[in-house]
Amino acid sequence: MSSLFAALGVAVSGLSAQSQAIGNISDDLSNAETTGYKSIGTSFSNLVTASSATNNSPGGVSAKPSYRNDVQGNISTTETSTNLAVSGQGFFCVTSMVQDSSGNTVETGNTYYTRDGSFATNKDGYLVNSSGYYLEGYEIVDGTTNTTAVEPIQISSVLGNPQATTTINYVANLPLGASDYTSSASTIDVYDTGGATHQASITWATTDEVNVWEATVTVEDGGGDDGSGTHTNLSYQGVFRVTFNSSAPTGTIESMEGLSAGYYDADGNEISTADLPSASTNTAGEPATISLTNLLFPGTAVQTIDIDFGSYAEATGLTQYANSSSTVSVSSISQDGLPQGSFSSIDIDSNGIVSINYTNGSTRKIYQIPLAMFNSPDNLQRVSGGVFTATLASGEAQKYTAGSNGAGTFSSSALESSTVDIANEFTTMIQSQQVYSANAKVVSTVNSMLNTIIQAVQ
Repeated sequence: MSSLFAALGVAVSGLSAQSQAIGNISDDLSNAETTGYKSIGTSFSNLVTASSATNNSPGGVSAKPSYRNDVQGNISTTETSTNLAVSGQGFFCVTSMVQDSSGNTVETGNTYYTRDGSFATNKDGYLVNSSGYYLEGYEIVDGTTNTTAVEPIQISSVLGNPQATTTINYVANLPLGASDYTSSASTIDVYDTGGATHQASITWATTDEVNVWEATVTVEDGGGDDGSGTHTNLSYQGVFRVTFNSSAPTGTIESMEGLSAGYYDADGNEISTADLPSASTNTAGEPATISLTNLLFPGTAVQTIDIDFGSYAEATGLTQYANSSSTVSVSSISQDGLPQGSFSSIDIDSNGIVSINYTNGSTRKIYQIPLAMFNSPDNLQRVSGGVFTATLASGEAQKYTAGSNGAGTFSSSALESSTVDIANEFTTMIQSQQVYSANAKVVSTVNSMLNTIIQAVQ
């Protein structure tokens, strides 16, 4: 009799175990389209009541979930630039936030980990995924990443600060052998510290000396005013000399020197003198630059703009060679200043650097997204919303930047698919159903045997 009752208990444990397996399969199938979802298997373990060479007492079976949190899902592209997928190991660090009594968004203090990278900006500029969790990252301040703590990433739509012009890069060829020649002006927009635009121009003229040219640089509004209110928005004008090598390396810059500078009114009258254009030391291979100092743009501080002509004794910028047109040929003229710009878009690169792009062409790096690594990721505790919490069995989170210490890399405009294999789930379901039916048959059989014994007693 005891064996029959033991067999009944074992069969019931089998029914319970297969019920758990079917539950896990159901969980997987329902989340087959859930971003970043990791499938759950079921592992079975036998229970031993007593076992010897001559006797075995039925023990039964236990079932527990088999987590597969470190399995890579397929990555598919999306049209949202802030969607992120991880290729390789690691989890996003996310947090939950609530509204306080004043209506401010504050952190709950809880940190979670997820592979769901369906991030988009909410009304407050935070990057939040479809389950409502806020992405965390290291803040970047003045180009330095603060790795001491993570914080919710908030995209600011403030205007991009203007950048004053510090350097004009000039690449051109002056015609060898020209005489009594003055070029047309090469003009470019430059920016003061307030972001205002001014025109700067360079004009070349031959001199009585062979291989020697004079350049006149005019900077609109670069002379400020005379302090009396009589003359306002004066222009800066500087003149400097460039001598080219007549022997090897022929046609390259030998030396430069400033000749004159002043502030001029709209009629071309010099109101006052200014500091001479300053030339860099004429050492072969070193930068050949002319510095325009004491530019006094209205309403801003004193500004200096360097004109970069390449290198001394090298054909890298300004040269003097014969050409068919016998005129100055400007290959390129550019500068490094920017006007004020407004928010344009967000970029996230493979290293997790979050950058804001502005309409003025500037880019500002504001955060770097780390990846959390665990010694045993399969032992993370699951929480609703596709997130995990650390446990004693998983170990504490160790945060690394993408591509370092085994951490994966990021793909923007992409999402990681669920790791559920529907065909495999259906196959496992059929097996579990058959095993469940077999255990139910044992219950039915034991019941029949017990009835037989009862009838024998009667």
